Amino acid sequence: MPEKNSAILFDLDGTLLNSGLTFHKIVNQLKRELGQEEVPFKEVKKFSSRGASLILKNCFPDMGSNDLLAIKKLFLENYYEQMLDDICLYEGVSNLINFLQDKSIAWGIVTNKSQRYTLPIIQKLRWNELTNAIICPEDISQTKPDPEGIILGLKILNASNKKSYYVGDHERDIETGKNAKVKTIACTYGFYETDPHSWNADFIINKPLELINII
Repeated sequence: MPEKNSAILFDLDGTLLNSGLTFHKIVNQLKRELGQEEVPFKEVKKFSSRGASLILKNCFPDMGSNDLLAIKKLFLENYYEQMLDDICLYEGVSNLINFLQDKSIAWGIVTNKSQRYTLPIIQKLRWNELTNAIICPEDISQTKPDPEGIILGLKILNASNKKSYYVGDHERDIETGKNAKVKTIACTYGFYETDPHSWNADFIINKPLELINII
């Protein structure tokens, strides 16, 4: 049996994609429409890895559940319309992907973001031409911190967990990597809510390109 590869699997939002900027813009669009005071970026950033519901609950604290559901619908509609115009990768991400390609290092993405919002972005970046391992919730039965997504990604890439890494910006990502028995890399530049140094990751990076020194 041929030896399995090493691979790098990434979270998406807050790790490769600075989607918090778009989330912040849309929250304040909604704030203006409602005649409310705009919120600073930090109020959106800290929940940007946790999905629309938590972002909106934090930014519209006085709203009841029914109103929040209505706002969430508008938020997601606006995000879908704007996400391809506002793709913002963290500095160094494009160079990092080029490095992985040049070195023939297998890589992929494991995200809790649904296919509706993930795949158009991946296709716009043409990353679907570079990797087959784009794992969204629709591809698995259990999302992070369950290791199923990483395990599937490694299977697609014919990679060994002992020689592979998962990179993420949230404590949940590090927990997921540990559950999958891969090496874990925490990002300090993403949307973390708690100190990444407290997550017991195997490695910590402050910029995407620092990953090159680890792998």
